[in-house]
Amino acid sequence: MTHNDQIDLVIRTCEAQRSAAMLGGHLDIFSYLFHPDLTYIHATGVVDDLKSYLEKCRSREFIYHALNHQIDNVTRVGDLAIALGEMVTIVTSGGIRKHLHNRTLTAWQKTGEQWQLLVYQATPLKPAVVLETS
Repeated sequence: MTHNDQIDLVIRTCEAQRSAAMLGGHLDIFSYLFHPDLTYIHATGVVDDLKSYLEKCRSREFIYHALNHQIDNVTRVGDLAIALGEMVTIVTSGGIRKHLHNRTLTAWQKTGEQWQLLVYQATPLKPAVVLETS
């Protein structure tokens, strides 16, 4: 396995751990996977930092019901890895359950021996479909 293959596998594993934590509401894992300087850009254009994103998850403003995040490509540049992918999810956001289909860009920063999510950017491939409102 080449070094690039190893980085690809590590980033895909980190993304799978992040998806599982989002689905399970395991916020303690976020503190391990998320960089302190996180920038999280939602498909709506709303931007969260680590503190505001975690608060929205704790307050259950975001509840993830289903999530399929496929990584298409990982490119490493120094201590940064950029992953491009596609995500299909069902999420309740602000009391509205939606089906989302987004293109994603994530940037992972190597901090010591750990890779941490530094930037997340979602771009809608299709308009969000409202499934129900509360």
